[in-house]
Amino acid sequence: MSVFDDIARPFWLAGLNQVSGRQPKGIGGLICDENYQIYTQMGFNSFILSFGDPEPVLEAFAGDINRIGSASFESVLGIVRSTALPKSMAWLVVQTYYSAFFAAHALLRMLGESCTPLEREQVHSLNRVGNLFGAAPTSPLIGGIYHLRYDAATKTISGTSAPGSPHEAFWRVFHGRMVRLSNDALTVSTEALVNRQLAAAKLSELVGNLCFQSAPNGRWLSSVRNSVNYSQRLATWYPYSGQQGYYSGLFQKALDEWTEDPLNLDLSSYGDQDLRRFQVTCNFIISAFRAVAIDMASRCGTGRSFHHFGSLGCLNVARR
Repeated sequence: MSVFDDIARPFWLAGLNQVSGRQPKGIGGLICDENYQIYTQMGFNSFILSFGDPEPVLEAFAGDINRIGSASFESVLGIVRSTALPKSMAWLVVQTYYSAFFAAHALLRMLGESCTPLEREQVHSLNRVGNLFGAAPTSPLIGGIYHLRYDAATKTISGTSAPGSPHEAFWRVFHGRMVRLSNDALTVSTEALVNRQLAAAKLSELVGNLCFQSAPNGRWLSSVRNSVNYSQRLATWYPYSGQQGYYSGLFQKALDEWTEDPLNLDLSSYGDQDLRRFQVTCNFIISAFRAVAIDMASRCGTGRSFHHFGSLGCLNVARR
C-alpha cells in the first residue's frame, strides 16, 4: 500500500467505497431520473439539487468511474510499438494522453466532483424540475460542460457551467482540485509529517507540470496532445526529423510505469525532455487513479466492489 492511498483516503466521496455490483447508470442518468428537489433559485447556468437518499448519487458516480476508468486502462494497455515504423511516436503520445485524461476524470469523481457534459435530456430535466419547485432561472439552462460537486453532509449536488472546450474546462477543474488536494494532504493528522510532506510535494510537482511552459489553467498535457495530433509536431510522425535520443526509451516506460507507486515517480528531473515529462506526468495520474481504485475496492463491506466491474475488471482481463 502506498502512502498516497493513506493521504487520499480521507478525501474520498463519503460512502463511495461501499458501492458494490455493476453500476451502469452515470450522473447523466441520475439527472434524467428527476428524483431530486430544487429548493434554491437556479441561476444563470447554475443549480443545486437536493437528494433525500444518497445511494443513487453514489451509484451514479460509481457508474461514471467504471466507464471512464475502464477507458483509461484500455487506452494505456493498447499502446504498441509499430514494427514497420519503430520511430513512430504519435499514437504513443495520443493514447498516453487519453489514458491520463480518462483517469483524471475518474479520480476527480472519486473525490466527489465531476466535469460532466449536460446534453439536451439532462437540461430538459433540470428545467422541468426547477419549474415544478418554482425555482426556475430567468433564462432556461443551456447544455454544455458543468462542474458538479457533491456535498455528502447536505446531500446536494451543486453545478456551475464550466466554460471552454471539454478538455480546456476539465483541466482547469482538475488543476484546481489537485491544488487543494496538495494543500489538504498536509492536514491528514493520522499520517506522519514526513509522509504528508512527501505527498503534498509530489502533488505540487503535478500541479507545476500541468502548467508547464506557462500553460494556462493546467492544460499543458492537452497542448502537447494538440501539437502531436493536429499539427504533427515534436518529430513524432514520419519522417521523424529532429527526434531526440531519449525518444527511443519512451515505449519501454509506457509498459509499466503507470503501475508503480505514484509517489515513486519523478515528475521534475527532465530538463528539455518535454515528451518524457509529458509521459511521466500522464503516468502519475494513471497510477494515482489505479492506486486509489485498488485501495477503495479493498474497503467495500457490502459485496464485490463496483471497481471490479469496471477498471479493475479491465486490468484483470489483461492480467495486469
